[in-house]
Amino acid sequence: MIRLNITILFLFVTSLLFSQKIAFDQGKINQKNYYEEISFELVNDKIILPVVINNKTFKFLLDTGAPNVISKTVLAEINVQNSRKINVSDANNQSDKMEMVAIESMKLGNLTFDNTTALVSDLDNHFILKCFKMDGFIGSNLLRNSVIKISLKDKKIIITDDVKNLKTKAKPSKLILFGEQKSPYVKIKFLDKKKHIVSEEVLIDTGMDGFYEMSNRAFNIFSTENVFEELSRSTGSSSIGLFGTAPLKEQILFKATFLKLNGTTFENLISNTTDDNNSRIGLDLLKHGDIIIDFKKKKFYFEAIETVVLDKKPPIYSATIIDNKYSIGFVWDESFRDKLSYGDEIIRVDSFVLDQMDFCDIVKIKNFRKDNQSYELEVKSKDNSNTQIVKIEQ
Repeated sequence: MIRLNITILFLFVTSLLFSQKIAFDQGKINQKNYYEEISFELVNDKIILPVVINNKTFKFLLDTGAPNVISKTVLAEINVQNSRKINVSDANNQSDKMEMVAIESMKLGNLTFDNTTALVSDLDNHFILKCFKMDGFIGSNLLRNSVIKISLKDKKIIITDDVKNLKTKAKPSKLILFGEQKSPYVKIKFLDKKKHIVSEEVLIDTGMDGFYEMSNRAFNIFSTENVFEELSRSTGSSSIGLFGTAPLKEQILFKATFLKLNGTTFENLISNTTDDNNSRIGLDLLKHGDIIIDFKKKKFYFEAIETVVLDKKPPIYSATIIDNKYSIGFVWDESFRDKLSYGDEIIRVDSFVLDQMDFCDIVKIKNFRKDNQSYELEVKSKDNSNTQIVKIEQ
């Protein structure tokens, strides 16, 4: 399992850093009584939408786990009236200062968003994000006064001001909106075979690869409840945030018998913990049904069948980027720990020879590994002392 987790979840140190004239909860939609359907591209498991600024069309990633972000290319197109430097933490709790600016007007479909705000990032030169050739992020703060429906099967989002326009028959659950960013959280439940229940509130994060990741904080709380089966522990790193690869740390691979979200029960969940303070559900949720996030009335809908059996085996390893090299992040299977180690450079995956490929083509390897359970892996040890071929069978 390759976890190139490019989720960007921003946690702000203190609201005192914000100027009174510029904040994430400012701005509005020009239209009244609106209903807008917008088609999107699915690019390497990312939802990419067209956004128009100053009559130019840009490509933005839809990420409900982030605020609005624009590239420096977009920044050059707008007349910045207000800006401010603020402290920001990414999904791996790594911090830096970023510029926050006001955008006079931007269009999504036929909807015009006036006086909204965004962070500025050099996306064109980020070692991973540049591969998605995107110009920014559409974050939860842009959508905070609306209702959105996201359908992966139709490759379409709907933005409206009234959930009744969506004619859903699904029963909603409570939605919690956190901070000025209005990050959407919903409660999920875990059950063991004896129907013992624990629950937590998780971030609905459309920018995250995969289905679900649990924070170490939550796992430590739940570990005494015997709801999860611990499969493995490994020290390494795999997730990638805005400010780089996560620091080296022990993470846990675990199995949950049942996960319940609204009226749907997922069986056979296998996942790993993460350094983030928050557990989160990612884009793979949308492979099982459509979601509706009603920011206005704080409700969450999941249009799906009652039971989903997740067909997934425990991963042998996960990969990451270290010093611009595709490398081993975690080794989960103990029987492979004499062959693979954190930091070993991956130089070939079956017929994919890394030094003969463009760096951004590593996403092809990710898709190959999803579709193939048997392949050869050629790795060079971290100290460059030897190279070996490892047969992967899952």
